[in-house]
Amino acid sequence: MLEQVITITVQFIEGVAALMIAGSVLAGAVELGNAAWRRQLAHRTTAVRLRLAERLVLSLEFLIAADILKTVVTPTLEGMAVLGAVIVIRTVLSLSIAYELRRDGNQRKDES
Repeated sequence: MLEQVITITVQFIEGVAALMIAGSVLAGAVELGNAAWRRQLAHRTTAVRLRLAERLVLSLEFLIAADILKTVVTPTLEGMAVLGAVIVIRTVLSLSIAYELRRDGNQRKDES
């Protein structure tokens, strides 16, 4: 019973994350298209990229949460190792994107 609830919860969280990623990419594409239409692409690209990165970090955090829940229902050491590797990869991606956000945010402050 508990395993079914956790499995359904994990699927829901992964679905939310997938929608967030798709929505983030769509929003970024619309923002870039709008900037290109207004002939401001060179000035707006960094801002659009930073907003997309922020959204993707949040999506990755949802996926990490789902992976953590998966460890509750994964009884084998092999399954735990695979999930651990996935969590590490997603965490590294999340941290690298967050680093880029901080770095670009600091550069934009310095330019002001």
